[in-house]
Amino acid sequence: MNAYTEALAAHGIEDVQPRYRRLLLALKARDAAAYERAVERYRSEVAEVASGSEALAAWLSYGAWLASRIEPGRLVTISTEGLATPAPDPAPPGPMLIHLPDAPNRKALVVAMPVDPSEAQRATVDLLCE
Repeated sequence: MNAYTEALAAHGIEDVQPRYRRLLLALKARDAAAYERAVERYRSEVAEVASGSEALAAWLSYGAWLASRIEPGRLVTISTEGLATPAPDPAPPGPMLIHLPDAPNRKALVVAMPVDPSEAQRATVDLLCE
């Protein structure tokens, strides 16, 4: 198990990489130049970080930034009770993180999902996210 995988397990969140690949593909379909900037940011800020907690923090920061490139908005944590609060910067590893778009007719984007989300967290994703 590598340091990133160990950090995911320690904080109880799913691997974010497949989710972020889908966000990158959505960005590429919309704006090739923005996609290239996202790839460069990945190379300079995520790929360079080696240790577990630091790697996870770099991934979460990248995911929050990537979601904001797709839709302007804000990052929130979702408690096990389903309550949203503004996420601190940098976003903490562990809680469910979603990006709420400013536009009311746009779907929220999951940035980090617990391995075992609560019913309220699952309901939040079902209601707000794609």
